[in-house]
Amino acid sequence: MLWLKAWLETRWRIVWALFFGVLFFGIDLAAPRHAQASDPQRLSAALLGMFGFLSFLATITLAGSGIQTASTRPGASEKGMEGSMLFTLSLPVTRARLFAVRTVTGVLETVALVTLFAVAAWQVVQPHTVNAHDALACFTEVLACSFTLYGISACLSAFCDEGWRFRASGLALVVLFVLASADPLPRSIDIFRPLAAASPLITHQIPWEAIVSACVLAVLFLAAGLTIIQQRDY
Repeated sequence: MLWLKAWLETRWRIVWALFFGVLFFGIDLAAPRHAQASDPQRLSAALLGMFGFLSFLATITLAGSGIQTASTRPGASEKGMEGSMLFTLSLPVTRARLFAVRTVTGVLETVALVTLFAVAAWQVVQPHTVNAHDALACFTEVLACSFTLYGISACLSAFCDEGWRFRASGLALVVLFVLASADPLPRSIDIFRPLAAASPLITHQIPWEAIVSACVLAVLFLAAGLTIIQQRDY
């Protein structure tokens, strides 16, 4: 029942993420072919930015999967969301199991969406200058950063309502990108730098240190969220 409820609550979020993906990639495909072929490097950079933006947007959308559950109907009222949360808390399961089920569901959906966006971007850019190794490196880095962003957003959902969770997650993403652009952090823990100045499209290497750091941060934020959920009185 927990798995089914988690799916019913997030299926419309997946639909919205897919809608934005079709919209963004549709705009790119509608551009003249000769304009794309004249500057393949610019096209690759634009597609990488689009791929990252859509992946992070989908991650933030799906990450609100803590104790504060939502109604299974789209556009439900605040009263309906509160009732759904109280119903979920009344189920004969531990909060740790509830958080684990909802987190695994959200992570699997995030991986599926990021993979779908990566395949779409690769199909658009394949005839140009990006090889398979660099594309795989970009995909791995974006996926690892998505895990970190998921952990941050899931942790925020433990004590923020849906609106503030989304705003705070977006703010955290902007701050991380600013830090990556300014380069004030050590490269081993600067997980967003390979998406900016040190992109695999430039270095032609997989940023393993950043990927490992991103996964560690994701686990730490998820552990913090679980601790808050277990100790908080809802």
